[in-house]
Amino acid sequence: MIFRWFENPVPVHMNANLNVKFKYKFTFKYKFKYKFKFEFKGSPKSVMISMFGSSLTARPWGKMTHNFRICVLVAISLLWPVTAPAACQVMFIPRISIVPEYSDNLFLTNENSAYDHITVISPGFTAQILEKTRGATLSYDLGYSSYDSFPQFNTLRHDGTLSGWIGFTKHTRLDFQERFLLTEESVTRLEEDGADEDSPLAQQREHVAEKETVRKTREYHYTNDVTVALTHQFGESDLFSFKYVNGILENEAPTVEDRRTHNPSVSVTYWPVPDKLGLEGGLIYTRDEFSATPSERAYWEERLNPSAGFSYWFVPHEFGMTANLSHSSGEFLGKADRRKHWYESTRPSMGLSCLYEPYQLSIEGDISHTIGSFSDPSDDFDNWNGSLSLTKKFTRQIEGVIRYSHTIMDFKGSGEDYTLHVPSIGINTTLAEGVPLSLSVGYLLRERQRNDSEAALSVNANLGKTWDVSRYGSVTFDTSSGYDEDYLGAEKLGFGVHYDAGFTAKYLFYKELTGELNGAYKKNKYVDLDITRNDETKEVGAALIFETRWFTIRVDYSHRSLDSTLSENDYVENRIRWQVMLAPLRPIKLFQ
Repeated sequence: MIFRWFENPVPVHMNANLNVKFKYKFTFKYKFKYKFKFEFKGSPKSVMISMFGSSLTARPWGKMTHNFRICVLVAISLLWPVTAPAACQVMFIPRISIVPEYSDNLFLTNENSAYDHITVISPGFTAQILEKTRGATLSYDLGYSSYDSFPQFNTLRHDGTLSGWIGFTKHTRLDFQERFLLTEESVTRLEEDGADEDSPLAQQREHVAEKETVRKTREYHYTNDVTVALTHQFGESDLFSFKYVNGILENEAPTVEDRRTHNPSVSVTYWPVPDKLGLEGGLIYTRDEFSATPSERAYWEERLNPSAGFSYWFVPHEFGMTANLSHSSGEFLGKADRRKHWYESTRPSMGLSCLYEPYQLSIEGDISHTIGSFSDPSDDFDNWNGSLSLTKKFTRQIEGVIRYSHTIMDFKGSGEDYTLHVPSIGINTTLAEGVPLSLSVGYLLRERQRNDSEAALSVNANLGKTWDVSRYGSVTFDTSSGYDEDYLGAEKLGFGVHYDAGFTAKYLFYKELTGELNGAYKKNKYVDLDITRNDETKEVGAALIFETRWFTIRVDYSHRSLDSTLSENDYVENRIRWQVMLAPLRPIKLFQ
């Protein structure tokens, strides 16, 4: 495979032809404003990609993708040489897409917005090798974005993902994934697909407040995220796992904060008495490093979180208890005073679970106590939390849930004490297609010691997976809301309420034409800050997709808005995209 380009851009304003030729008897031509020629030739036994032209602006690919290239070489050395063609399956999918796009607010400003037409040409491929005990997938797309009104932001984009797995034994497995993305795009969709929840690479889903500055430039930035997970099952329910996550965010724009993250973790689950006594323990270490910007100084933060606990069932699966003890200690460099600060918190907890089979009734209760200590004693606190839930199963498909949660926050210094009441009622059911559906509605009331009380409605709903509403349509949605108590770390936000929602609906009009409607909503409100933070982001979009054996045409529209406490972060943007992609509908099998 050959990639060639020139690093020194020379502006050339003339028409040129873009020729794409496949051995599989089709040719696509596109008039392009800049001098650019791309040729792709493919066959089941050989693939060659060559690029040349003087108007491309190449970015420091070699320097910024050192880790990515190492992972590719490691994967090839582990998977390819030791596997004979007859013993593995090798598949390849070449593709090329052309995407004209229009944005009416290119720099995401709240006034004097600028618009532009952008054309992105992107060849790429996906290669996969599968064997009985190992497998790897490499996907890469190289794109060139051309701006009509702002050519200084023309960028060579890179989007590569390497993932794979190695089964050392029947019960020992290594999974790995690296994702590298270089782009000048300001934002992406609110909801993005991550690793499958059942995958060892999946991250625990929890709400995290968005703290990154809104990107109001088209200078390029890149992310490089690596995840490695080793799992070993040494019993029916006994599991050892080790995971390491490394993340890099680098911005060409000096006004946007860079970040580097290291996050190794280990966990063990062991049942010395099956279905009776279970033990678990874990250790998580995290270090985050943030760069300086014109308005903020550089700083770092590191945390260590050990935990241990046990489960004991007096009557297996009917009556049992759990106990857990977790500790969190951290240090960070203060952005304002440039001094090192520390904090610690200890959290013992205990829970009981009881199932009364004759009435299909289950009761669960838990209580926890969090003690927070800081280098500044005025931040110390005690937090008590207890909850009780009652679940009644009416039929095989329907059960109802009533839950109440109570929190008491006692600050030892200058913080304002409060009491939190959260009752809720919900239902869990299974739809006709076998799709699980959960829905609950709650009410959050915070009684503050000095200021007025606060109340909010909470709604949580999850369809579980895509639901086929008919032979031609499907729907998926997920809605969650709750509260945060963010009192640890360098950027503690205090008490806050959040709402997150997203949905996607698809309908097949006929064999080759599909319609899509999607939307997302995110809201974060933190009231304990000196200036109340209240950010609300909304996005809605629609698309038409025409798909044949060799090419796909997609037209979509999206509307996105941010209503922020900081007025300079507000913006409204409308985008229209057309995409023409040439790719075989089925993978090309090189070996079987």
